[in-house]
This record gives sequence, C-alpha cells and structure tokens, in this order.
Amino acid sequence: MSRAFARFLLALSLSGFVCGSAAQQAGNNESPCLASKIVSVPNRPTVASATDTTQCGTLEAEYGTERQWLGGGAHRGDLTGGLRLGLTPNLDLHWASGDYLSFDGMPGSESGFGDTWLGLKYRYLTQTRARPSLGIFYTAKIPTASAAYGLGSGRFDHSLALLVSKDIHPFHFDFNVIPQLVGRPAAAGYDHNVGLALANWLPLTRRFSLVAEPYGYTALNAGTPAFSSLMLGGTYQLNPRVVLDTGVDAGMTHGAPQKRVYVGATCALANVYAPFRSRGRSSPSPAR
Repeated sequence: MSRAFARFLLALSLSGFVCGSAAQQAGNNESPCLASKIVSVPNRPTVASATDTTQCGTLEAEYGTERQWLGGGAHRGDLTGGLRLGLTPNLDLHWASGDYLSFDGMPGSESGFGDTWLGLKYRYLTQTRARPSLGIFYTAKIPTASAAYGLGSGRFDHSLALLVSKDIHPFHFDFNVIPQLVGRPAAAGYDHNVGLALANWLPLTRRFSLVAEPYGYTALNAGTPAFSSLMLGGTYQLNPRVVLDTGVDAGMTHGAPQKRVYVGATCALANVYAPFRSRGRSSPSPAR
C-alpha cells in the first residue's frame, strides 16, 4: 500500500469520526446542524473555492458537463460531479469523479471513466467588516481513470489550497492559492506547481449573479508550461435548494486551453442528521 493511499484512508477514517461526533453533538444540543430548512452552497462554477462550507448535516449533489477546445484540433468533453456533506458548521467532506471523459482529435479518440477526488474543506476564521474569512481545502486525486488509454496519469495527486473570501458590497471575492503535487506518470515522485484564482461575484437580482474569474498555474514540468485563463459565467437560483450555472472559459496565454463551455447544477438533497432531530422530538415524556 502506497503512503499516499494510506494517508487517504486515514483522512477518510478521521472524516467518519468527525461526522459521527458532529451528529451526536447535534442530537444532544439541538445545534444548527438539525435545521429543517436546508439551502444549497454551490462550489461551482469557479476554480476558486469559497470559504463557505456545505450547510451542516446537508448532503449536496453537484454535477456539470463541459466541452474544451484544447488546440491543434483536439477536444475534450466530460460529465463530472459528486457529493458533499456538511460535517460541522465549518467542515465539509467532498467526493467527486469524472463519470465520463472523452478525447477527440489526438491520434485517435478515447472515452471512459475519469479520476476520483476526495477532499476536506475547513473554515477556520469567519469574516468581519475589517477582515476576510480564511479556510484550507485539502484534495487527493485517486487514480481511477485508465492510464493505458490516456484518460489519466495512473498516479495520486494532492493539493492544499489557502482560501480567502470577502464581501465588499455589492461584490463577493474568493481568492485561492493552490499548491499541487502531481504524480509523475513514468517515474517516481511528484512534480509541483501553484495555482492562483480570483473569483469575482456580482449579484444582479435576488436569483441571478454574474461571475468573472482570472486564474492560472505556474509551470508543472518541461511539458506543461505556465498558463492563465479567464472565465465568465453566471448562476441562477431556482429555489434555495437548487442553483444552475453556465459560462465560457478562454485561454489568455500560450499553453492554456483555447476555449471551454460548461453548464451544471447544485442541489441540496437532504439533512442526514434529521433522524437525530426526529428521535429527540419523539422521546416519551417522563411519567408523573
């Protein structure tokens, strides 16, 4: 068993322990984790993640599809999504996978299942009028995509992002610094680079918001140069539990994907801590 996989299992075990502890505390103290009204907290469509975590106790689904023009006549399409669970008011668990990937225009075309990601996001400081909120977001890529068919590297990757969020009326800003360790496909060890992303949100109505995000990464290795891109999109809130998103992404420097279009949705499914609330309400009254 690789050390990376061992660390992943340890993180998953700790997540389960935290989840169970949070639920028990919620049942004992009637905390906000037992709220009957749930709302969606989207992580799409930006590269930058907000410090906001999934509502405590809420299981949230997030899926989207995109099409990328990579240059040289090559195209990439995917259907990617997963689930998030609010473990505590400031900690959530992320699972996502590339359910379907396709590459066209490279010497041949390939399609199949993509890689899987697991992560934990923790907000350790909330914002005030004078300071932003701060958080960290650890993500591990589990190599479930076929390396033989060119759908993945076959290696584990890791990232640990610093998250900064701030509301400056009428805008909301999310800034991330994202160091990455990327497993080398044909050799031992890791290459590393750093991503920078700044998402700028402007609510136009109660339901509709515009978002613009410049982002980029430093060079990973000799074959993967540094690049920067610009994403322009928007989100529409159908109701408190469902948010839709769409937009376009254009490369600004050499080495960036030429264009990407996407559409997706986020839905708050249920409060999985709700049975603790129901149990408390149905407890019989003591005999007099």
